[in-house]
Amino acid sequence: MSSQQKSLLQQGLEGEHSEIVDQYRDILPNFIIIGAAKSATTTLTTILPHHPDIFISKPKEPKFFGRNYDKGWEWYASRFEAGKDYALRGEGSTMYASKMKKFRHTPELMHQYLPHLKLIYLVRHPLDRIVSQWRHHRGRNPNCPQFDEIMSNRHLRRLVVGCSMYYQRLVAFKEFYPDDQIHCMTFEDLLSAPKQSLRKTLKFLGVKPQVKQILDHNGDLPRENEAGAKGRDHVEKPIWNAELKEKVLRKIRPDAEQMLAYMGKPLNYWDL
Repeated sequence: MSSQQKSLLQQGLEGEHSEIVDQYRDILPNFIIIGAAKSATTTLTTILPHHPDIFISKPKEPKFFGRNYDKGWEWYASRFEAGKDYALRGEGSTMYASKMKKFRHTPELMHQYLPHLKLIYLVRHPLDRIVSQWRHHRGRNPNCPQFDEIMSNRHLRRLVVGCSMYYQRLVAFKEFYPDDQIHCMTFEDLLSAPKQSLRKTLKFLGVKPQVKQILDHNGDLPRENEAGAKGRDHVEKPIWNAELKEKVLRKIRPDAEQMLAYMGKPLNYWDL
């Protein structure tokens, strides 16, 4: 991060951009899907705009509260300009709930200017999510280390394993946002019971639960993710070796159990 970016970020954290933000208050987002990557967030951001009251930014991942904060509030607000007449405007930058350095101030920065945001956090069986993200990363980066290096390689450990530390990431947001502004849901529930999951999500967002308008003509959940497919399709699914799997589980199991308890799920929900 350059010195100029650090300066802008520090100004932002200290609340010095309030006057600028106030100029765009009426078109800025009132909800954000913060993650987790490879947990059907693209599916959710694709289908939510089928609801007449919901607009999703273009692109759906502006990554503003972190990597792109230096682009300024005018740039960020312009992502939502087309949605100014919608009751709800949202985005889905999954790196917001990551351990990457450029996003370490995301919860604080977000809350500084958008304290009334509603946050949606989609989570998935942590081992399945790790595999999916590694395949995606490997597909887009030929020099990405092998799967068996996800714990020994610092970058992979932070990116791929770190994003499955769900409760740890959630706590960072809970420090600034109360529980009634946070809605957690699972990838598994969304896929197996889309109507019920989406009804709860729409109720949380405060709009009519018009689920039929969101699902396809068969009442099913569309599962298209072209971006994800580009990365995964030509990367063979890795096989866990017992030693690596146990090492990863030792790290993530306590966190996963805390996350499941927070969501009111049985601790064996993911069978870790």
